[in-house]
Amino acid sequence: MLRITSVAALLVLPLAAFAQTPPAADRYVDIANWPTTEAGLDRFAGAEAALNAGFDKICGDTFCEGEYRNLRPTQLTCSVDTTKSSIKQCLWTFAGTRAAVNTKSGAVQTGGKLYKCKLLLAKDTPVEAFYEAMKGDDPLNAKLPGSRYSVYDGLVGCL
Repeated sequence: MLRITSVAALLVLPLAAFAQTPPAADRYVDIANWPTTEAGLDRFAGAEAALNAGFDKICGDTFCEGEYRNLRPTQLTCSVDTTKSSIKQCLWTFAGTRAAVNTKSGAVQTGGKLYKCKLLLAKDTPVEAFYEAMKGDDPLNAKLPGSRYSVYDGLVGCL
């Protein structure tokens, strides 16, 4: 009886492995991986570069006058709901540092801060509409699709 059970298990277990359904696709993906892995990489990099350039133009007159005068955009990341082809959330991170010399000891003292700024997107913003808004001459100040806000407006409350 033990032999029959062992033989049956050896035959049934491998067959059961083939009968498994494939894992479900992830509901949310990085926009660079939408609609397929790395398919949006170049397009998103272009949008991020345009926003970074816009930020560089206004930095000195706006956000870069405070404690962290050397603010730099570090990364823009967006999540896409694959069931709706829409953006769930975009987060743009910035880093800033400060440094000072201790006049008594000569030691350099530093500090830094990371800012995490949400883009004020409308609910279920279509990915294609987002890219259209980023194509213009001034994507930083362009109204986000379905919203009365721009990317700049989100930075004002964050930085």
